Amino acid sequence: MQKIKSFFNGSKKLALIPAVAVMALASMPASAAISDEIQTAIANGTANYGTVTAGVITVAALGFCVGMIVSWLRK
Repeated sequence: MQKIKSFFNGSKKLALIPAVAVMALASMPASAAISDEIQTAIANGTANYGTVTAGVITVAALGFCVGMIVSWLRK
């Protein structure tokens, strides 16, 4: 019985190598599509970052201007 268990334990380790290779080869065509999607996401994120930066600067400038106008009106 011990020999049978050791045979199956050894075969499980050997069966793992082809299974991993098959999964790696199956995912190869998808990696090109994924890298394209990642590049698209990076471009969209860069555009969003620029928009947010411009928005924050605009809000800060408006806040400063309103503060200046209010301070001038109080004088």
